[in-house]
Amino acid sequence: MIDSATTSELFVCSTRTIDSALASDQYMVLVPQPDMVNAMEGEVTEIARQMYRRVANELYASGYRIFCERIFAIAPLMDQVLEGRQIALGQWADTVPPTAIVVEEGLLGGFAGIQIHAVKAPMPPIVIRRPDDNRTMVGRQLNIRGDKWLMLNGLYGDVNATPAQQTATVFDDATEILKMTDGSFDSVARTWLWLKQVCDWYDDLNRVRTQCFIEHELIDPATKQSKRLPASTGIGLYGQNGAAITMDLIALPGREDQIQYIEAGGDQKSAYEYGSAFSRAAVAPMPGGNTVLISGTAAINPAGETEDVNSIEGQVDKTVLHVQSLLKDLNSDDEHVTFALVYCKTPDVQRYFLTKYLNTLPWPMITMIGDVCRPELLFEVELTASQKG
Repeated sequence: MIDSATTSELFVCSTRTIDSALASDQYMVLVPQPDMVNAMEGEVTEIARQMYRRVANELYASGYRIFCERIFAIAPLMDQVLEGRQIALGQWADTVPPTAIVVEEGLLGGFAGIQIHAVKAPMPPIVIRRPDDNRTMVGRQLNIRGDKWLMLNGLYGDVNATPAQQTATVFDDATEILKMTDGSFDSVARTWLWLKQVCDWYDDLNRVRTQCFIEHELIDPATKQSKRLPASTGIGLYGQNGAAITMDLIALPGREDQIQYIEAGGDQKSAYEYGSAFSRAAVAPMPGGNTVLISGTAAINPAGETEDVNSIEGQVDKTVLHVQSLLKDLNSDDEHVTFALVYCKTPDVQRYFLTKYLNTLPWPMITMIGDVCRPELLFEVELTASQKG
């Protein structure tokens, strides 16, 4: 893995690259400089423009193309970030919109950052359109010598429907798009679920998701035993349009047998045992090599109970240890993390995490404010990492 960092007056850019004989994955995390917090309101378009100018210069000159892209900002600033993106990328953008996720304002301001996964391959990714609406771009497909990768971005349903109805629509839409590429939910390595007011309806999410996985036989219809559950994050942030659920996913149609699901791992047991149908992690062959996809991880003990209720220090420290334990099990470590998304329930949680870990953990990371899936949970982390060797 190749690691580099660039610092300017306005932002910090961390880049990590994983290479194979045929292709490369490049992961970029761009965050505003902390001292830009007070100037953020009037400068955010320019900050975003310069960030995306850096993206364009680094990626396109060396043959990379965006495969997955996410923006994290408070609602009043999102349009300014998107404006800066449009100015900077211009002709380089491929018409697939980024997943624009609304956060709450934290210690580092209202623009939390940008996260990009780019790929370099013999042929660039192709744009995927909705099967029922050819004008709507929903992701990208990469093809290398018969192998396929599918990245879907920002799927959502009717914002006027109930959260459960929206969830069913999103999973149904994902199913139809996967079929277009000869895939199914069997092909999915990982999902990301951005869930508005998650604590109000998390049980409904679990019910609808579990039913979907039963229909696709990821869960045995007769015994209700899990068979192959994708890794996942389900976190209390939401898409720019206000939908109850916004979904991203990564799938490998035709190579289902090459995905390794770690339903229980590190020092945590299966989340399915307490009603949440996802694996703790998955390992999948990405273009640059085997990649560890660690699900959203929080301070939960082997019995499925929240650890250290009301303790910021206890929950943050134990969550970091849970993640590190899982990395170790999967032949990885902190140095091999390509990006981390860090979710803090309050600015006080964010302050503790940044004070203790910002300069000690070598993760390229975006920290943001948002609810976790239980009212008493204060902190959650997800990681993507390469393996050693």
